[in-house]
Amino acid sequence: MTMTMTSKQIEVKVKIEFFSKLFGIDPKWAVAIATVESSLGLFQKSPTNCLGVFQMSSIAMKDLLQDMAEIDDDLIDIVCGIAFLRLLLNRHGSIEKATARFCDPLDREVYVPKVLSLMEV
Repeated sequence: MTMTMTSKQIEVKVKIEFFSKLFGIDPKWAVAIATVESSLGLFQKSPTNCLGVFQMSSIAMKDLLQDMAEIDDDLIDIVCGIAFLRLLLNRHGSIEKATARFCDPLDREVYVPKVLSLMEV
């Protein structure tokens, strides 16, 4: 079955293929899952509040975080961390504000300047 794709769907597919290869996942499998879940749509929301291309639920994210606590998987840790930084940056609009949200509120006065100074090195 061949699906006619929009330019946005093609863009999403290319990104999925790229990151799948980067992280050792079969790109055909990842694209197939995303196609079934959201028809490669970025802003899809299911009736059960699952979101995005892969229709991730809060339950799925909780399971992922639990696995990260039990298994030392640098790849999952890095990808999730980068994704969270992107979410914070999109939400708060600046690196400084996003950094302040990344750390414990009690550590912001020390944490933010430390991160910003390391960026200058």
